[in-house]
Amino acid sequence: MAVFPFNLKCSAVIIMVSALLVAVAFAIGHDAFYQSLNGKPVLNAQPIALLNSSLNVSDQQVYLSLGTLFAFLVKVFLGVSVSTVFDQFVWKSIQTQRTRIGIIDNLLSVLKNGFTVLNLQLWKRSPISMTLALICWLLPVVSMISPATLGVHLASFDEYTLKRIPRVDFTSARFATFVSGTFPASNQSTQEMWVSAYRDPTPETQRVVNSVATQGTILPIEPPALNSSWSVDFHGPAIACDKVNQSVTAYITQNVAQAINGSQDWPGKTYAEYSLTRYGYLSWAPVADNLMDSTPFVQNGSGTFTQRLNNLGPIPRDPEDGKPIYSTPEGPMIDRTPLSVFVAVFPHSMEIPKYNELPENVAAAVQNSTILRCTLHNASYQANLTYINGAQTIHMTDKTVLNVISYLHGVTNDGPDVSNTSFMQNPRVMESLSYQSIMDAFGKLLSGSISTNMTHYNYPEAGLEGNVVNSMKQTTNILSTTLMETEEMSIFPSIAGSESNPFTDYWEDRSVSPPRHFSRLSNALEELFQNITFSLMGSNMFQYVLSVCMRNLPSALNMYTRPNYTVQAVPSTNVTINSYRNVYVYTRSILWAAYGTALGVSALCVTAGILLYLSADGSYTTKFSTIFRVTQGAMVSIDLDMKDHSGLDPLPDHIANAQMTTGYNQDYPAKMSSTTPLGHPHREPAVSSQLLETTSDEGVHK
Repeated sequence: MAVFPFNLKCSAVIIMVSALLVAVAFAIGHDAFYQSLNGKPVLNAQPIALLNSSLNVSDQQVYLSLGTLFAFLVKVFLGVSVSTVFDQFVWKSIQTQRTRIGIIDNLLSVLKNGFTVLNLQLWKRSPISMTLALICWLLPVVSMISPATLGVHLASFDEYTLKRIPRVDFTSARFATFVSGTFPASNQSTQEMWVSAYRDPTPETQRVVNSVATQGTILPIEPPALNSSWSVDFHGPAIACDKVNQSVTAYITQNVAQAINGSQDWPGKTYAEYSLTRYGYLSWAPVADNLMDSTPFVQNGSGTFTQRLNNLGPIPRDPEDGKPIYSTPEGPMIDRTPLSVFVAVFPHSMEIPKYNELPENVAAAVQNSTILRCTLHNASYQANLTYINGAQTIHMTDKTVLNVISYLHGVTNDGPDVSNTSFMQNPRVMESLSYQSIMDAFGKLLSGSISTNMTHYNYPEAGLEGNVVNSMKQTTNILSTTLMETEEMSIFPSIAGSESNPFTDYWEDRSVSPPRHFSRLSNALEELFQNITFSLMGSNMFQYVLSVCMRNLPSALNMYTRPNYTVQAVPSTNVTINSYRNVYVYTRSILWAAYGTALGVSALCVTAGILLYLSADGSYTTKFSTIFRVTQGAMVSIDLDMKDHSGLDPLPDHIANAQMTTGYNQDYPAKMSSTTPLGHPHREPAVSSQLLETTSDEGVHK
C-alpha cells in the first residue's frame, strides 16, 4: 500500500509541482554558489588532502564538481516533474481511442529508449506525449551547459603599500670630482683653510648622459616591484632653450663669418683658386655674460680664429683681479648668471656654393641660421611611473622651471670661525654643484663643430668654373645622439641620409623608407635633458643610501652597490603593486539562459499536467498496478495463445498489430478477459476463474 502523499488522488500533481520547485531551489542554489566564487582567486590549496594525502585534488576541481552536482540535481528533479506529466498524457491518449499494442508499447518505453523519439508514427498518434518525451531527453543538456559557466581568468589585483622608491640625492658629492688643497690660516680665521675646486663630472655622470643621448629614452629604473606604479615629485635640473635675440644673432653670425673668411687657403693645385672651411654646426659655452665672450670663435694675435673649448660658462670672476670666486659658508654664491650652452646650425654651409666670388660664399654660409641658448635651472617635477611586466612608462604630469643655476668654482671654509665648516651644511650649494656637473657632461656631448671644406676651381681653357665640397669634418659627439633626428640637424646628408644620388633614387623606388617626423631642436634638447634627469634614478650611485649605518660594514658592502630603500630619512611613498592571479569568473547570463529555458518549459509542462488532472478528475502512474487495472477492462481485437502469455521479447507481430481499447466501461461485465474478441462478452476460462476464486486475500497481499 502506498504511503503519504503517494496514496492521494492528486499524488501526480504533488510530485510534478514539488519536483519543479525543488529544481528551482537547486538552480538558485547553484547560482548563489557560483556567485560566491565570482572574482575570488584560485587557491593552490588541496582541501581533500587533509583527509588523505594521496588525493591531490585542487579547490577548483572541488568547486566544479559541486557545480556539476547542482546541475545534476536540477536535471533529475526536472526529469521527475516532466516525466510525471508525460505519464498523464500517455495514459490519456491510450484510453481515448483504439490503439495498436505496438504503439502502446513504444509510448510506454519512450523514456527508456531515446531512439523511439524518432518514430514518426508515435508523433502522429500522440504529439503532446512525444513532445514531453523529447523535453525529458533534452533536459541533460542543461547539466552540460550550467557547470561550464564557472571558469578561470587571469586578472590583476592592486595592492597599496608604502615602499621605498628610487630617489636621487642631489646633495651628495657623487656627481662631481674636485681638486682640493689646504692653506695656512688667514687673518680672519684661526683654523686651517681648505679649498675644493670643481674639476669634472664623475664617469658615472658622463655615462648616464651619453647613454640617454644615444638611446633617446629614459634609462631603466629599478622599481620596488615588477608590476607597480607610483607618483613622485622632486626637484632636479632642467634647461630652457630659446632662440637668441636679433642683436646676439647678428654678433654671432658675424663672428662665424669672420672665422670662415679667415680659414681661406690657397691649395697650390692647378686651377684651384681658393678653399674655405664652412661650419654647419657649432656648440660652445660662453666665457662671460657679455657679447664678446659669447661668440664661438676667438681671434688670437696672429689673426687666426679658434673655437672655444670650454663646456661650461659663463664663469664668474672677481671684477678687480679676475680670480675665481668660491662659495663660502657665509656666501653660497648661487642664483647669479645661469650656466648656459649655445647651439648653432647653419644650413647653407652644407650646400654646394652657388657663387664664384669669395665674399658671396662666406655671406651665404651663415644665412638662415638657427642659434639657441640653453640655460640651466632648478625645476620641480611631478611624474607617474608605471611598470607592467618590466616595461617602463613615465608620464610627467607637471614641470615648473624655478631659479637659475650659476657656475661654482668650488667651496672653501675661508671666513669667520664656524662650528661646522663642511659645505654639506648648505644643501643648495651641493645641489648646484651636482646640477653643474650634469650640465658639464651635457656640454661635452654637444660641444664641437661639423664643418665642410670647399674648394673653388677655375679652368678658363675649358670654360669651367665652380665649387666642390671635398670633405666633412666632425669634432662633436652629437652625431651619436638622437638629436640628429631633429628638423634643424637633418641638413647633414651623411647622417640624415638625405643626400641624393642616382643609385639611392633608383633603390628607394624599390624599398620601403621609414616615415620621418622631425621635431624642433629646442624641444629635443629640453626633452633630452629631462630624460637625463629621470635616468639618474636608474643609477645606484646617485641613490639615497645609509651613510652613518654603513660605516661599520665591510668594504665590499659599500654604498655604491644597490639602491638602499631602508633609509629612514627617505620618506616612503604610496606604491600600487599590481599582481596577476587566476580568479573564478562566473557567466551568470549563460547559466540562467540554460536554467531559465529548462525551468520555463518544465513549468509549461506542469501547467498542462495540472489542467489534464482537473479534466480527468484523477492522475496516473506507470506502476504495475496501474497497468494491471487498466488492462482488466481492455478489449483486444485478437485471441492470445498460451505461448503469448510468457511476455518474452520480441513482441510477436500479430500482437503488435492488434487493436486494444483500455479503460473503464460501465457496459462491460465486471470481469473481462484479455483474450475476448473486441465487442464480445467475457466467458471465464476455467483456469482463470479457479485462480481468482481460490486465491485468498492473504495470498493476494503476499
